Formats: sequence, C-alpha cells, structure tokens
Amino acid sequence: MNLNLRLKTLLIGRTALLPCQSLSPEKMAPAYRNPADPGQMSKPCYKLNFSWKARRFSLVTFGIAGYLLSSGLSLANTVTAQTESTENSPLNIGEVLKAAGAIGSKATALKRLSTIPIEELANSTQSQLQVGKDQLTFLSPLAGGLQLAEKLPGVYVSGSNPTGSVGDNAIMINGFSVGSYSNTSATPNFNSIAVTFDGIPMNNPLSGDGGWYSAEIPIADLLSSTNIVYGPGNPDARWQASIGGTLNFIPVQPSMKPSVKISGSVGSYGAQTETFDAETGLRDGWTGVLAGGYTSGNVPGLQYGYPYRAYAFFAKAIKFFDGNDRISFGAYGENAYYLDNSTVPVTPVAGYTTNGYGVPGPPLSEATSGFYSTMTPEQSYFYYRDNSAIFFTKQHMALSRTGQFDNQIWFRDSWRVHFGSGNYYGNSSPDQIEYYYPNDTTVGDRVKVSFLSPHNDVAFGGYIIHRNYHSAWDLYNPLYGTSESVPNTKNNVDMSQLNEYVYVQDRLHFLQGAFSVTPGIAYAAYQTTLANLFSPTGSPLANGVTNDTLAQGWYTNFGGVEPSLGVNWRVINGVHIYGNVAYTNENPNGEAYGDYYEIYINPNNIQLTRNLDFEGGIRYHSHALLINLNYYHDQVDNQVYGLYAQGTNFAPTGYESANSLYQGVNLQIHWTPIYNLMVYATANVQHSYYTSLQTSNNQSFSGNLIPSIPLHLFSLGVTYYHIVLGGLAKANLDDRYIGPAGMANPISGAVTLKTNPYNVVNLSLSYKTPDVRGLIPFARYATFRIGLFNLLNRNYNVNESIGSGEIEPGLPSNAVFGYQGAPRTVFGSLALKF
Repeated sequence: MNLNLRLKTLLIGRTALLPCQSLSPEKMAPAYRNPADPGQMSKPCYKLNFSWKARRFSLVTFGIAGYLLSSGLSLANTVTAQTESTENSPLNIGEVLKAAGAIGSKATALKRLSTIPIEELANSTQSQLQVGKDQLTFLSPLAGGLQLAEKLPGVYVSGSNPTGSVGDNAIMINGFSVGSYSNTSATPNFNSIAVTFDGIPMNNPLSGDGGWYSAEIPIADLLSSTNIVYGPGNPDARWQASIGGTLNFIPVQPSMKPSVKISGSVGSYGAQTETFDAETGLRDGWTGVLAGGYTSGNVPGLQYGYPYRAYAFFAKAIKFFDGNDRISFGAYGENAYYLDNSTVPVTPVAGYTTNGYGVPGPPLSEATSGFYSTMTPEQSYFYYRDNSAIFFTKQHMALSRTGQFDNQIWFRDSWRVHFGSGNYYGNSSPDQIEYYYPNDTTVGDRVKVSFLSPHNDVAFGGYIIHRNYHSAWDLYNPLYGTSESVPNTKNNVDMSQLNEYVYVQDRLHFLQGAFSVTPGIAYAAYQTTLANLFSPTGSPLANGVTNDTLAQGWYTNFGGVEPSLGVNWRVINGVHIYGNVAYTNENPNGEAYGDYYEIYINPNNIQLTRNLDFEGGIRYHSHALLINLNYYHDQVDNQVYGLYAQGTNFAPTGYESANSLYQGVNLQIHWTPIYNLMVYATANVQHSYYTSLQTSNNQSFSGNLIPSIPLHLFSLGVTYYHIVLGGLAKANLDDRYIGPAGMANPISGAVTLKTNPYNVVNLSLSYKTPDVRGLIPFARYATFRIGLFNLLNRNYNVNESIGSGEIEPGLPSNAVFGYQGAPRTVFGSLALKF
C-alpha cells in the first residue's frame, strides 16, 4: 500500500491529496515550506485537505504516521488532537503530524532499548544473536540471567546450582568462559567474556577468581532480553574482556504507557520467587521503571540442605527533550547468599568415606552412597555472600540532521565474602578455615560520535576505565592459636588498572543497502600495577605468617592496535551472508602477575593475550522461519593459569603457558510451520585444542583438548498455542543434550579423560487470560504457569572434573568428582498485569 492509500485508510473523513507544487505558498502547511524560498518546496510532498460536517471534531491517527512522512518507518501507536474548521475548508494538520511523529519516535527509541530489531541483526556484520522474554515462560522461576542466555547456541552453564544463578556457576560461549573459577579450573579460557548490564560493564578482567559471579543476575524475570556478540565483534561493541565475546543482559525498560506487573512462584525443595515491575509511562517527557525481586530455596536433590537466597533491584528514569534527545539515570543492586556444596567422587576413591577423609566407613561416591549423597554441611561448608551495585547515566543528543552523540558514565562496586572450612579432611591443617574478602571498584566513561550519510556511516569514540581490585584472604586454625586477625597464611594484594580505548569504524553500504563493508581500527592500552601489601620483601614468610603471593610488586604498560573487517551481503530478500575478522588484545588477569601464587613468576614473561578471530555464516529470516548458521575460528596466544601440588595446596604452586585454537559451528532455527505451532533448535559442534602447552616444570601437552568445553551441544523444542475460553494456552516441550568434555588434571595439566554426556527434558504449561478483570480491580490479565523440569528424572552430573586441585589429598589421576544436576522438580507461578 502506498503512502496515499495508507493515510486514506488511517484518517477518517473525505480527503484530497494534492501535490505541494500545485499549491500557492499561502495554502501550504507551514511545516512543508522551504525556509530558503517560501514559494518553492525543497522536495515533493503532499498537502492534505479535509471536509467535515461539524465545526469541532476529533482526529484519530497512529502516532507514528508523522514519523512515516519524515523517515519512512512503519506505523505504530495513536495520538488524538482537536482543532476547529469551517465546513469544506482545508485543515492544516502539520503540527498534529509533527507531534505524532515525536511520540512515535519516542516509542521507537524505548522499544529499541529492550530488544534489537530482527532487521538490524540480519544486516549486522557481527555474529550476534538475542533471546527475548518469550523464552522466559519456558524457564524455571528460579532461572537467572545465565539460564536465559543458555537458550542460544554455543552456550553452556555449569556449577553447583545450574538450575538457578545463585550458586558457584560459570558460563561458556564457544568455549570462552566467565564465572566461578572452581568450575573452569585448569582452563585457559577463563574470564574472557565481557558481561554487561544495560550496556554497563560488570566483570573484573583482573580477577583470577571469578571476575563476575552468576549471582549478580539472580532473577531472569527482571530482564527484557539477552544478546550475545560471538567473538570480539566490531570496535563499536567491544570491551576489554570481549576477546571471546560480549554477553549483554538487558533489564526491563521504561515504556510509553503505565503498567504494573507482579508475580510469585513456589516449587520443589522450598523454592520461591517473587518479582515486581512498575512502569510510569511517559509523563511530561519523563518515563521510568522500578523493578525488583527475591528468590530462595535449597540446591535441588542433595542429601543435605544447601540453602540460597538473593535480592535484586533496578531503577531507571529517562527524560526526553526536543528532537528525541534524552538523558537517563539508572541504578542496579543485588545481594546474594548461598551455602556451596562440594563435589563428590563419581566412583569410590581411596580414603573418601561418608565419615570423612581417612576415617573408616562406607565409601562416599555417587555409585555407592547414593547419587545425590554429599558431604554434610558440617564436614565441608563454604558460605558465600556476593554483593554488587551499579550507578550510571547515559546521554543521547543530535549534533545535526545526520550526526549523533552518545555518552555513558558509570560507577560499579562489587564485594564478596567467602567463609568456609574443609572439616571433611580433618582438623589438623593450619589452614583449616578460609576467610576470603575480595573487592572490585570501577569508574568509567564511554563516548561515541556517529554520522550517517547515503553510503557511509562513520562512528568514532572510546572509553576510559579505572579499576581497583583488592584480593585478600586469611587462612587459620584456632587449634594452633591462629585466627582471622592473626592468620597462619595470608594474601593481601592490591591491583589497579587504567584502561584506555579509542576506535574509528566505518560502515560502507551499497546496492540500496544490500551490501555493506565495515572496516574498523582500535587501540587499547593498559597500565597495570600489582602491590603486595602484606610482604613487600617478596618473602614466603613475614613475621611467622605464610604469604600466599610471592610477587613483590609489578607495573606493566601494554598497548596494541586492533584492526577488524566485517562484511554483510543480502543475496536476496531475507538471505544474508556475513563475515567478520578481528585481531584483539587483552591484558592478562592477576594470575599472570602471580596474584595468590606460591611460586615466583618472572614479570618479563607477562604478555598481552591475543586473539585472531574469524566469524562467518549465513542468515535467513522471514515471518515464519529464522535460520542462523555460523562458523568460528579463534587462535588465542599467551594464556596463563595455575597448577597445584598433589592436591594439598590452597593456592597454585605451578602454572601453564598456552596457545589455543577454538573452532566450531553454531546453528539456530526458529520455525512456525502453522500459526499456532513453533519449533526451535540449536546446535554447537566444536573441536578446540592446545596448539602449544608448556608447564612450569617443563612438561608439554600440545594437541590436548582444551578442558571443560563440551564437544557437542544440542537442543530441540516445540511450542503449541491454542485459544481456550478466551485465553491463550501454551505448552512447551524441550530437550537439551550436553556432550562430553575434556577433563584436565589440576596437578599435571594433562587432559586424558572426558566427562559423561547427558540430556534433560522439560515440560511447561501456561495460560494467559483477561477474565480476572472482574475479580481483581485494575487487573488487565493473569498468567498461570506450571513447569516440570528434568521430566524423565535423569541422574546426571552438570560438571565433572579430576578434583578441583584445592585441598584434596591422595588425588589419583583418574579420580573424577561431580556436581549433581537437579532431579525432577515442579514449579507453579502466577503473574498479574495491571
């Protein structure tokens, strides 16, 4: 339908559309005159004349109609205006359409904050995917941000509580990881994913222990979408830790209309989750959102109770000015607590019994004492409290008709308390009790200036980030007269870093946008300092206390150029071929500097970690089918990580230097064969290995698999929709398969064993109805959900390893320990929208 017919359809009344050139200046709407020459028009346009029978009337049209006239976007939203006219006289609606366009552009901007348009993803030269709120109904109410991200191909979550994010969990994307160190031990790809919240960086690239914790996004229901850039991507979307990819959690966003949503759920093993989401709607140029939630329960299935709980809150306000300029202010905070369960032997290991290590009794293992058997909380308890807070502001303004300026400033503080005791191994160790209290503080500013032209879109900018990371713990045992204030072993290291990044990126597009090339170049610089606050002499002993870090104090100043090139070709409508190659650098984390290493690392050996990444594939999208097939190839050099001595040490006593190759294929399919049936599937097949691996004791394991990376990941789901009694019923059945992964020996570094593969089937049912309006005042609709997860009640380990390397005596090379996955669980929930 052409523009004239669209407007005839939308506007009520008898209309006449006349070319502006045929009208005299006096009859033209002022909004359409050429200021340089009032007698001429700068471009063809149309004048709308209306004839009405009444003097006063109400004109109803879609708010985006004005925006359609100026920018060609689709129609959306409504606006009402009143005016006066005499019978058969022309009506000047220029101001009405101008106001409608302003409202429509605000609605478009707000929607863009929540999700990336499909067309933008299709035209991107990056390998980028997203998952939205529609997938939340298929997840357990306990799900956090990681579980939503796991709906995308190449993504794998493991840890002590993988059904929810409140636990010692880690996430892998194409083999690169971030999260709990204990679930990526002896893995060189650790802390190589940039994690952002509403575009604000969350993780600490300096940390050798986590850098970012899954409990920082504990409730998925507070998110509107999650998107991933696989690989470093273009300079415009890159952060310091983006060497392996960028994971962006998008929270619920302000909207045009006011609304309130509340939800509550209960389920197996004492689980419960409550959330709220209140949106103000647009008022006098302001719109805002306040959201929060609480979740708690016990790790499912285990012989003994391991509780967890978490709070999270988010607030954001946006002020719109003329021309769609805007400023926003946001804050996010979370507080999480959990008691972490220990891994247990999969099969009997000499010395490990239900009564404690070396104590006579039945063997402790999944095979002999019960699959969900664990050490008692008294035998091994590790208490975690994770806290973080983010405050930020963003500004967006037009510099000209084609130029824009964007800026974001933020402050983030993250602190953790980790307190525990390995009583299972007896009470004779001088380092029996651990008190670990790291803290990370970050302040940063990122600026972008962009200009659009018919065939050339240029963006340039950069960021500056200052980070301070305090890595500290005390190890003690009251039996020896030591305590938290007077420990037996201590670590007190302070690291600070200034990270500068500048870039220029140019998107050249031709053939009416069908073909685009995006060259870019960036420069990243890092000034990093390590200060050993406990023992400036570098001695292993200071005043009778063992120092867990021998490094005295180092300073490095690194910098590197990062070129990239992306291509996207729309072969035919809906079919895109794309590719992206990027060379990037990352400052190594604290392990490379010797933080909490009981050995000396020569600072001259510290080097930038480098990645040469290629991403390429084909996309197809239509109203019924979406397919994305992608190949990736990453050569990563200069990786460092720790090794342990006979499994009896708390801190590494050796290290490995590695170069690695990550390569594989990802596939995503969403298909709607009929209007009420959806089929979706993902697949990942990869073979990632060390091209070079040398240990500090001169061992070589080149050619070994990179550990902890599943060789295959598959998922398949079917969703059926049906109208029942005026409401929408939905049923979803999905199956996820996790293939085997290599296991590294944390003492030697060799990868000789593989984990056991498994698959999990889930079923969820939901019903959304407006029939609560008469029962609950102001309620618009209610949604009921029931979920059965691990429907077939399979026994499986979500993570397996050859011990963890930490404080595990008598560890043979084939001693496999596991984190048990959840048994069958049932959840029910109710959500109300007002």
